[in-house]
Amino acid sequence: MKKNLLALPLLAFLLTGCSFLNINKDDDPDDDDPTGEHGGQEGGGDDPTGGDPTDTGEQSKIDSIQDMNILHAWNWRLNDIKSRLTTIKNAGYGAIQISPMQPKVDKSGYSNQSTSSQWWKLYQPLAFKIAEGDETFLGNKDDLVSLCSSAKNMGLKIIVDVVSNHLAGTNNNYSSQVYTQYPLHNYGATNDNSVEAVVRGHIGLPDLDTSTDQVQQDVLSMMKSYVDCGVSGFRFDAAKHIETPDDGNYASNYWPTVLDGTSNYAKSKNIDVPYYYGEVLNTCGTGRKFSSYTKMMSICDNNQGTSIVDAVYKGKINLIKTTYNTGADPDHLVLWAESHDTYANTSGYNLTNSYSKEVINKAYMIQASRKDAATLYLARPSSMGATICSIDDNSGWKNSEVTAINKFHARYVDKSETITTENGCFINIRGSGSYAGAAIVNVGSTNSKETLTVKGLANGNYVDLISNNKYEVKNSKVTVSFTNGGCILIPSDGSEQGGGDTTTYNSSVILKGYNTSKSYLGWVWQGSGNGHWVDFSADHDAIGINLSSGDNYIVVEFASGTTSSNANWSNKIKQTDDLSYGGSQIILNYNELSWK
Repeated sequence: MKKNLLALPLLAFLLTGCSFLNINKDDDPDDDDPTGEHGGQEGGGDDPTGGDPTDTGEQSKIDSIQDMNILHAWNWRLNDIKSRLTTIKNAGYGAIQISPMQPKVDKSGYSNQSTSSQWWKLYQPLAFKIAEGDETFLGNKDDLVSLCSSAKNMGLKIIVDVVSNHLAGTNNNYSSQVYTQYPLHNYGATNDNSVEAVVRGHIGLPDLDTSTDQVQQDVLSMMKSYVDCGVSGFRFDAAKHIETPDDGNYASNYWPTVLDGTSNYAKSKNIDVPYYYGEVLNTCGTGRKFSSYTKMMSICDNNQGTSIVDAVYKGKINLIKTTYNTGADPDHLVLWAESHDTYANTSGYNLTNSYSKEVINKAYMIQASRKDAATLYLARPSSMGATICSIDDNSGWKNSEVTAINKFHARYVDKSETITTENGCFINIRGSGSYAGAAIVNVGSTNSKETLTVKGLANGNYVDLISNNKYEVKNSKVTVSFTNGGCILIPSDGSEQGGGDTTTYNSSVILKGYNTSKSYLGWVWQGSGNGHWVDFSADHDAIGINLSSGDNYIVVEFASGTTSSNANWSNKIKQTDDLSYGGSQIILNYNELSWK
């Protein structure tokens, strides 16, 4: 979205005491898309006969972006994203949102200008097409194809930001060139007082008449190009200001044309139907319903996120809002602690740029613990004064607490949730029985020690995914120490699998220099030729390799009975791509390896 958006006051919801909130999924009565094609959801829901049949102690396969947490690689060049795919995967994200790839306004000078003076220009594109040549600084179509292909090989999905409500503004040399191509609305500035004001008003840029076939077909053509590149999902900027079929005298078929057209095109190519979500901020406006969007796509719930980060910043648990402002089913919601708008704007409501990464990460842990909703993490640059496209790898997007909650989210993606508060802590119990785990965030403190009620966790031993500390739950009580404000508990005899998590907690899988009859062998070498075998088997969830800086490894699967003395490369079943790491122990789930 553009700079300086107006925002409405937050509707506060107070969560007090230590009461239990059993958060259950309610069917959306207005949802006429039971197949979930528009939003990329695959259906599901609670057992109509009662109970939670999903809590079987097994993890479901995650293939929908709605079930994943999303890294917003804000202003990152495509090749910089590609070089970090392994790190992103290991941090537990399932999808990556990239910036708009349409031709950019005023593209000169990006390499030496600050983020603050440049970021909003990404939302003033010149056309409905993928940028080519020097039309962008993010990368070209070939770079996008390469990124999507590499991401797919690692089980990651790429979401692209689409700007179609407006094009370049009036304060540059491109306005006459762009806007002579398309008809415009002439209502004036947007406000929330009427349907017309919302969908025909401008947000500081000339507002395109999206009801016209010309705009719709040009946007659809661009969407098809993205599908051809391998893009798996789309975020629609300013979706609130594009009319729906439910908008009466101001309705149009923009969304059915663009979304159904894109989905049908993907099907014709034997490609999975893309995931869609839209930027619908604060309210829908007078006379409009969020369900007009959620029947077609997922949407963001920014006011709910505002309450969470505000509560963490103030250290007040009673300000936590666990209900959703939109009233939408969470399996049609994208949550966040902050967005690029709340971070990058210099004026307006609900800004987060003064908040530390510790505050943002605690708020993110709360959001990402939730059932059914996806959660977006904005990767901040080092500062708004940093050069455009600069990446701060220490900004918090891969911190231990963020990685832990991402993996917790993947483990319990289809499990029930029960939310409580106690001693200034937010507690979300996910799942039931011996499989259940807990995401605990200390809203009022960062590294304190607390004794908490964790009703729903079975008696036994648990491990904190942030610190690897071990804790015992007895009679629904546990005493934990917080690391960076969080404690993410799973049973210590369980392993975190899927969603990029590759850690095994209950087995020693480091075996160096032994002959073996196990089926899996890893060859670790340094430089050219010299190395040693590491073996593992299907009895373990992962292989661990101690590496020195500069080491590389390759993992090969052989038939049962293979040993390090009789292994024959020509008889291997499959092998991974070569990978390189520096100076740490790497633990990889063999089911998640990128075999070739």
